[in-house]
Amino acid sequence: MKKILYIILLFISSKSFATTVGPNEQYFLVHDYHDDWQVYNDRMKAYIPYISEQHLGHPSHTVFCDIQSNRGYNILVYAQKDDNFLFINGSLRQKIPVGKWIVLNVDSLYRAYEQPVIYITLYGSNDIEDKKLMLGYKRSLNQKPIVLAESGITAKPRTPAPYRNYIVLVSMFILVFFSYLSNSYVRAFQRYFNLKDLFNTFARDQSSLINNPLNRMNVMFIILLSLIISLFYMLLQSKDINIFGGRTILQEGDTLGILLSNYFRMTLAVFVLMVIKYFFIGVVGQLFNLEKIVDLHYFKIVQASSLFYSALVLLLSILFMQYLPNDFNWQAYLFTPIVAFYLIRVFILYSTIIRGIPKQNLYLISYLCIVEILPVILGIRFAI
Repeated sequence: MKKILYIILLFISSKSFATTVGPNEQYFLVHDYHDDWQVYNDRMKAYIPYISEQHLGHPSHTVFCDIQSNRGYNILVYAQKDDNFLFINGSLRQKIPVGKWIVLNVDSLYRAYEQPVIYITLYGSNDIEDKKLMLGYKRSLNQKPIVLAESGITAKPRTPAPYRNYIVLVSMFILVFFSYLSNSYVRAFQRYFNLKDLFNTFARDQSSLINNPLNRMNVMFIILLSLIISLFYMLLQSKDINIFGGRTILQEGDTLGILLSNYFRMTLAVFVLMVIKYFFIGVVGQLFNLEKIVDLHYFKIVQASSLFYSALVLLLSILFMQYLPNDFNWQAYLFTPIVAFYLIRVFILYSTIIRGIPKQNLYLISYLCIVEILPVILGIRFAI
């Protein structure tokens, strides 16, 4: 059914005849990857779009192919010069014969690699025009040429189903948890998710919300924050942005079960780090004789992070569910707002804490440098 619908879509999309490609022109052209080439950037440790003015000397050209959505078709490989080699997911498959087509059945590739997207690399010639990579549909011998009509319809790639289902399920779980906390801990919820209170530098009543950072009520909000941060991390993982060596605790694979398992593993890791953070600032606070402000400091951390990451994850989830180009540079657009958030958080902490200690206390800046600025610097160092 899917192949029939795609042929109908081709039928109504242009006035010209359907393009035939491949050996003996036995295949209808479904997609030409000519404009999808990417090259590996050693400095960024990532694949970036091929730009002819910048990458003329590169012998290696790569395309990411969605084989899950294109089952039933064939990938066609062609090279005009000698000494070109075909790699799939970084492994050598074969040498490409000069002037001859290689036909790769997408169904066979999907069964062999068991993943929705693979990357195909053609290594050899520096001239990208010597290489061709296309997606084709084999026509019947008695099939007549298809005359196409003009239409404004365009096809957009869809987000792979496992990721889409995973994001929906996790988002619903977080929403239910949000609802539970907002009804069970009304005053605490209103305090944590209050932008005005965040920027209020006058410390309010020292209730159990602040004085007992690890009581049952506060732990529930720390768990919520861990769930949100973990979803943010997994969204980055889905776009191949690997930070902090998360692969060491995550399973390989893109099935719904593995994604959910990885998500809850990451949630546990974030929760443990949040608890360690509290004991860390407690130890440093004792060293600087600032024990009285440790609980307020930790509350402000959780409050600021909950507001920021909730807004960020909501935005990213919406963008992820919509179409974004494959070369969208997530890392470049996310780096600046995240660093800005942590700098603003340090300023809020300083403005709040300074009012609760003697003005002659000169240790506050050193204390904040150790527990806030130094972790941010180290985080940037290991994240990029």
